[in-house]
Amino acid sequence: MSAKWNSFLKISLCLVTVFVLALVAGCTNTGTTTPVATTVPTASPTTAAVTTTLAVPAVTSPVSSGQKETIKISGSTTVLPIVQRAADQYMATHPDADIQVSGGGSGVGIQAIGARTVDIGMTSREVTPAEMARYPPFVVTPIAHDGIAIVVNPANTIPFITLDQAANIYLGKTTRWTEITGATVPDTNNQVVVIGRDSASGTRTYFDEVILSKATPTNRMLEKNSNGAVLQTVVQTPGAIGYISIGFLDPGIKALPVWYNAQKITAPTLDNVKTGTYPVSRNLYVITNGQPSGLAGDFIRYILSPDGQKIVADEGYVTIS
Repeated sequence: MSAKWNSFLKISLCLVTVFVLALVAGCTNTGTTTPVATTVPTASPTTAAVTTTLAVPAVTSPVSSGQKETIKISGSTTVLPIVQRAADQYMATHPDADIQVSGGGSGVGIQAIGARTVDIGMTSREVTPAEMARYPPFVVTPIAHDGIAIVVNPANTIPFITLDQAANIYLGKTTRWTEITGATVPDTNNQVVVIGRDSASGTRTYFDEVILSKATPTNRMLEKNSNGAVLQTVVQTPGAIGYISIGFLDPGIKALPVWYNAQKITAPTLDNVKTGTYPVSRNLYVITNGQPSGLAGDFIRYILSPDGQKIVADEGYVTIS
């Protein structure tokens, strides 16, 4: 091979080497590489929610994590209107919350929370010592006060009722309205139609304990599964008598003032429940397994907050505060 040819090859190799080095340098230039994600930690929305809801009645601000959190609530039909409306308003400002509310009665709510098939139970009666012994983790939180009104059809002329008269009606001892002074139902045979609640009802339990001294009601009593059903039946039946939460009273029903202790007549009003002068009153509760936390805890704190207690008042109940 000639010296000229050797020189040509050396020059060519040098040019190729320069080109390759330039190409490599261009590909590895840090000004044109794709940025790598940093590992700086960011605040978790869940952690932030927990820390901001520890103080009662503070409620979390709406923070979207992109994932729905669901809780289930069941129980008392008396507590139901408060909790349902609170759930609707809470979910309106907390798009990640899914709060499912159903009735069934206080007994159903206590059994469901005891079996952990729901996250919150609702009851309009006290949890019994036996139930507390069976379910030690129960935490019972009052959310409102309520009165139980004894109601009759507006056609009835009865001006008021004593607790003894109410007991005698529900025990089957009094069967006609003419047996009570001032009580008549025009254009009827004056037979008393007794309307009550089913055995799962907390209102029924309270009424039986306080008014009937735990005696068994007459077997002529027609059992209804909700306050609304009792209200509707009494409105449609001239000779009927029933009992409902004061939160369900409306102008179409006659709520009887109560004469008790032979002292005074007291109407079933919010003010009388609030001052403790109306004798047939109670607390309304929600129940959790252990101290409420997460969405369940935040929702209960919402009910206890000023916004939640406004719902209590708007629904016709007495606020806790």
